Amino acid sequence: MTETQSGRIILLGSAPSRDSDPTNPLLPGRSKRGTAASLLRMMEMDVDSFSIAFERLYLIPLHPGRNLGGDNFPARLVREGVARIGRIIAGRTVVLVGKKTASAFGIDHVAPFEWVQSTGASMAWVPNPCGINTWWNDPDNKRAGAAFLVALGQRAFDLCLRGMVA
Repeated sequence: MTETQSGRIILLGSAPSRDSDPTNPLLPGRSKRGTAASLLRMMEMDVDSFSIAFERLYLIPLHPGRNLGGDNFPARLVREGVARIGRIIAGRTVVLVGKKTASAFGIDHVAPFEWVQSTGASMAWVPNPCGINTWWNDPDNKRAGAAFLVALGQRAFDLCLRGMVA
């Protein structure tokens, strides 16, 4: 992980769910379930700390729904999202949430939680921590994922505090 000029790590999710606020990415919606709520629980952070510590973005503007193979991920919207986000993330530290988001940036071949340089940014990806993803059912995966997310949350909050003091 590298330092960022803004002092905040970017969390990049694929798209807002039906109960999420698309203008306030990766915060729990009305249901208090799903990706954002799972991230908060695993990072052991409250909503306010999470909101302050991370810059949060979505790759595409609207969750397009599910099909038999999982989430739809419309190619045109993904390409547009990668182009838009690519300008924002240059020189930054970015954590991609979900393998499809990692795939959009060409790092899905990298193991989860490993840092790589891609698209001019320092990137890692985490499997989507919501209850739908069975990757988290393996106890070793869950321990490794939780340790990464707790350390990421602590690092993001420390960078944010450092930026406020400077």
